[in-house]
Amino acid sequence: MSKIIYHQIIIVGGGTAGITVAAQLTRGWFRRRDVAVIEPSDTHYYQPLWTMVGAGLAKKTVTERRERSVIPRGVTWLRDAVAEFFPDQNMLRTRDGKTITYDWLVVGAGIQINWDKIPGLKESVGQGGVCSNYSYATVDSTWEAIRSFRGGNAVFTNPSGAVKCGGAPQKIMYLADDRFREAGVRDKTKITFASALPHIFAVEPYRATLEEVAARKEIDCRFRHELVEVRPDSKEAVFKNIDTQEQLTLPYDLLHVTPPMGPLKFIASSPLIHGEPAHLCGPRPILSPLI
Repeated sequence: MSKIIYHQIIIVGGGTAGITVAAQLTRGWFRRRDVAVIEPSDTHYYQPLWTMVGAGLAKKTVTERRERSVIPRGVTWLRDAVAEFFPDQNMLRTRDGKTITYDWLVVGAGIQINWDKIPGLKESVGQGGVCSNYSYATVDSTWEAIRSFRGGNAVFTNPSGAVKCGGAPQKIMYLADDRFREAGVRDKTKITFASALPHIFAVEPYRATLEEVAARKEIDCRFRHELVEVRPDSKEAVFKNIDTQEQLTLPYDLLHVTPPMGPLKFIASSPLIHGEPAHLCGPRPILSPLI
């Protein structure tokens, strides 16, 4: 039987969310707390900056750090991954077979990118005008597609379900619009925002403002349209109208894809998702929302 390790506060995930929480919990009156971060990767990426990288306003190398360098002072880094949660027992087990107990649990592991859920996307992203800011490996292709664009159809997508940074699919579109104007090709360009959502943004005050922005920039917004296929040979993007199930095929010269995303497997299959509410809010186990 493996030795049981105890930490007062366990943070699952050493990305921006997990590191930010760890930093807050080791400052001020929190500073005497015993905090540990479970993160398997040796590399930390500051993903919020990838939109600027895709727009040519930053280099992707500045978003990359050694994980050890961003762990706050006084925080224990457990270079491992969670395999199972046992919230009723204030316990988890790791990929390497460790048993860890805690008083408080913060889950900030983020969500995963599901490139293969759209036929044609995984093999075409990063080339032929198909690009995405949602990967360190592909973000440079966004700037290359925008920089070399000479007019035509520029299509930007937004899937149903949660995504990392709900405004990012639009931000790169507005930045691309500015670049097209600077390059003198905007009058030869049609920009389409095809979103599976019913509105341009879920929060009402921002929705009204962003609708005005899209109108001012002459962006064609197609709501309730979900990207279902990429055809790189013919440079076509196929969308399904969620309400009518009808398909719409749009030709593209530039296609920025915000891919479908979902929970990591070790979270999706855990009692944190499938357990009874009492599992998450009893007198001893205390769980933060996903950050």
